[in-house]
Amino acid sequence: MSRLRDLLAFCTLACLWGLSVAAVEIGFASFPPLLLSAFRYDIAGALLLGYVAATRDDWYPTTRGDAVSILGGGVFWIAVGNGVWFVGQGLTSSVLSGLMTSLTPIATAAVSWVVLLEDRLTVVSLFGLFVSFGGALLFVLPTGPATLTAAVVGKLLLLVGVAGLAVGSVLMRWASTSLASVPRTAWATLVGAAFIHVLSVLAGEQWSATVTTTGLASLLYLSVGATVVGYVLFFTLLDRHPAIEVTLVTYLVPVVAAAAGWLLFGEAISARMGAGFAVVVVGFLLMKRRELRAEFARLESRR
Repeated sequence: MSRLRDLLAFCTLACLWGLSVAAVEIGFASFPPLLLSAFRYDIAGALLLGYVAATRDDWYPTTRGDAVSILGGGVFWIAVGNGVWFVGQGLTSSVLSGLMTSLTPIATAAVSWVVLLEDRLTVVSLFGLFVSFGGALLFVLPTGPATLTAAVVGKLLLLVGVAGLAVGSVLMRWASTSLASVPRTAWATLVGAAFIHVLSVLAGEQWSATVTTTGLASLLYLSVGATVVGYVLFFTLLDRHPAIEVTLVTYLVPVVAAAAGWLLFGEAISARMGAGFAVVVVGFLLMKRRELRAEFARLESRR
């Protein structure tokens, strides 16, 4: 029963995060990108903080490590990894945005290799890293003349978002902290929301304050469904299963996102996009071959 429950949680998480890419696209009709992201994390941060305050005693930061983790997560993981990402998606498409989420664990491994001594990569893993970045090139390189179009800028901003998610994730691991994952995430979410509001003002975003019912629904879905419920499910699964298993959700999210973009908006899924995604997955399998082999052996021994 518990295995079925966790499988349902895994699939639900993939759908919540995959459909969030389509929800962002819908939200653009009512909100400018940075402001949509800021409002998302205002609401989600308040709800997450209320949740941890009601369920835990140790829910507030008390050490320097806590502050470093929260600030690093807020600036890089939330503000850059999500705020800047929204701008990039607004200049490209939800299909491409969804497929590029597959680069996040690859970039995280690369940053982790540099920062964390225990995460050094072997020669084969390094080869897998380069293979994955080859897939990234298939995503971002223009098919025609190399001119700086809005779409090219959008792709570059999506790569900046990938880098932000990677750096933020590693900083939150690197900092010596007394807080558990969910409280740190709650605080980082609020810090990130504040930074995104600043970015929105600096970017000169204009908002008419005219919000459609659909726009409001997309914001609530992003805040409550994709963020609050999604993060709680994610950390619950991490408590029950090895990280390598839970990380695999990253490769279901692009599939859900691309399918939603095609069905809802008629966005094309080009052969080049599909090839790039396949190359990224191959690189990931090369990088994580030992962990995957060990996990398969563990599952086989439990039969």
